[in-house]
Amino acid sequence: MAFSNNYVNMVAERTQSHSRLIRDYDGGNPDFDFIVIGSGIGGGILADDLADRVGSSKRILVIESGSFIYPTHVYNISRIPNFSVANHFGADCFKPYPNTDYFIGGAPQMGFGGRSIFWSGLIPQAQGWELDYFPEPVRNDFSSAYFSLAGQRMNESHSLGARAEELVARFRASSLNDDFVIEQTPRALHQPYLYPDGTPKDKFFDEPTGVFNTAELLINQVGLTPGADQNGGGLFLKLNAFVEGVHDVPFGWHEVRTTDTVNGQPRRFYAPRVIVAAGSIESPKLINRSSVYHHLSDTVRRKVGFGLTDHPVSGESQAFVSGLGGGPAIPLSRNDHAKIVFYSRGLLDAAGNIDLPFNVEMNINHEYWHLRNNDPSSLPAVDNLAKSRIDIKFSFANCLDDENGILSRFDDGYTPEIRFRRFSDLNHLLQSRFPAVAGWNKSPQDFFNLLNATRDRIFSLFNGVDRITGDYGGGTGQQWPFGWGTVHHACGTLRMPWKPSRNAPDFNYDSVVDENLQVRNAPGLYVCDMSVMPISTAANPVRSLAALALRLSQHLA
Repeated sequence: MAFSNNYVNMVAERTQSHSRLIRDYDGGNPDFDFIVIGSGIGGGILADDLADRVGSSKRILVIESGSFIYPTHVYNISRIPNFSVANHFGADCFKPYPNTDYFIGGAPQMGFGGRSIFWSGLIPQAQGWELDYFPEPVRNDFSSAYFSLAGQRMNESHSLGARAEELVARFRASSLNDDFVIEQTPRALHQPYLYPDGTPKDKFFDEPTGVFNTAELLINQVGLTPGADQNGGGLFLKLNAFVEGVHDVPFGWHEVRTTDTVNGQPRRFYAPRVIVAAGSIESPKLINRSSVYHHLSDTVRRKVGFGLTDHPVSGESQAFVSGLGGGPAIPLSRNDHAKIVFYSRGLLDAAGNIDLPFNVEMNINHEYWHLRNNDPSSLPAVDNLAKSRIDIKFSFANCLDDENGILSRFDDGYTPEIRFRRFSDLNHLLQSRFPAVAGWNKSPQDFFNLLNATRDRIFSLFNGVDRITGDYGGGTGQQWPFGWGTVHHACGTLRMPWKPSRNAPDFNYDSVVDENLQVRNAPGLYVCDMSVMPISTAANPVRSLAALALRLSQHLA
């Protein structure tokens, strides 16, 4: 049965704004050198970089099941929070598991540019203790080149200004620097008028592009309608094309079968190298529908769609403050802003376990600043204007959890059930997930004490602290640390070689893809999205994914 708009809330239309801006591939030649399935961060960056490297002589097709929704990031459209806009475009491509102990929130945004036109723009970097979970060739390439290249490709921002730099310097002078690497949180936001040290340039000639997204990246690459010769080399886009499967054909080529989501018409494309980049939910479903699935060993086949993992992120601990101490007071007003990440150094405790398997993310007045203020008459909400508002939250790393998975069936109508253990089940985290990633075992009260003590170390450096939220805990007036995971950072469903726990003696190579992201026993078929990740890092994973995309482009070209 062909896909017939089976996803509730998925946009399936071909608008004039799409066809007038960019040309949908309508050439008669179905053969390409590379086919990339998906236009989000992984697929979009890969396709763009391939076009830069070999586009003058090779044909590259990007197939996207979604529609042309926005040609840019939503922050360039309104100052409404990105997640609020994203919720209007989430496609219901799975069903919840019928057990209240299991739940995963969110829904994938299926459209041109994928999640990249809705994301927060944060690109923190995984630290050394987390990179230990990546195979050595990947780990070495990340550290030597590709983390830096990923930051450059995504327009890594320099600074939020002198006050933010001053705050970071003060935190680094405290005892927190013993346990954390403290930096301004990197953002994928073009700041053309600043030098790398954050100081202004004396020439202003380049317009800012706002938040990085692959919709703009690909539009820049293909150019406006009518675009390139449809039978020649270059990058081409095919939107509203749902991929039914990838199948082997003679001479080492692959056939990509698609269904038009607007008119239901089938079309087939061919290439010797196909890269699946549809995301942690859709990519394993596609592999399940493809002939390659039957070439996998039984051990590997059982991993397709399983290991679905997110990083547990706590609720915010919030307070009003008048300034930062720890030296001459740094006064803070409502007009001062900073976004700071405290990366865990991954230090070991006396028992040889990772003491702090989490990062701390801090915002100062984040609800009163935005990436773009296109409505000067819109005023912030009024509360305690005499003080600044700070919030912190804890983001934990998490090893792949094989209990979680996508339960695909031949008769599921493209919307299988997803089994994902709720993060609110603290006992599961303390007895299974945190021992795997850190090695330690803690009681609930010991865990609450760890969170509260770390929060107090940070809050104690501020002056005039007026707390808004209570302690972490399960009592009256306290806040339970975790709710549930979401699909937005979920990973692991088509994993590369991985370690199931910190104490595992070696990597497990019964993985779905190898270190170069090629599917086992499927020459020419690759995966480049969050599904290949061998761990859910404490840091937002987008920088790691961009690094993998650039690394794969180098490998393919």
